[in-house]
Amino acid sequence: MKRLIVLALVSLITLGMSAQTTKSASKGEQTVTIQTNGVCQKCADKFKENVPYFKGVKSYSYDMKTAKLTINYDAKKTNPDQLRQEISKLGYNADNVKADAAARAKLPACCRVEKSGCGGCAGHGSGGCGNHGNGQGCGNHGSGQGCGNHGSSK
Repeated sequence: MKRLIVLALVSLITLGMSAQTTKSASKGEQTVTIQTNGVCQKCADKFKENVPYFKGVKSYSYDMKTAKLTINYDAKKTNPDQLRQEISKLGYNADNVKADAAARAKLPACCRVEKSGCGGCAGHGSGGCGNHGNGQGCGNHGSGQGCGNHGSSK
């Protein structure tokens, strides 16, 4: 009798887990990783203020080192191409979708710096990075520190 009760409980638990898995899969949740050209904390803040409110987004994470957004979304409400377009409207590249030029122009100067466009930052020791136009840096490097986007911290 005890075996029968245990077997029944195990069966119910297994069925319950199966139903949850099916329910989650039927919701159509998907994940996409999108390469952006974000470079600093202000970029991360811009994503934090906007990405969660894109239609269909369930959750997201941003890796500032790689500038990649990983987005969990409801496939019934959006798709990766629509998400890339929304990121573009914020002023950032999204994989092969170029940033909206008008939105990019409105970003802070440090957010418009391209990671690969440095060519070396000899000016970091004096507090500047030649890519900031005025040689002052963007305030995200700290005193005499590199920005971390150029392979070394100098």
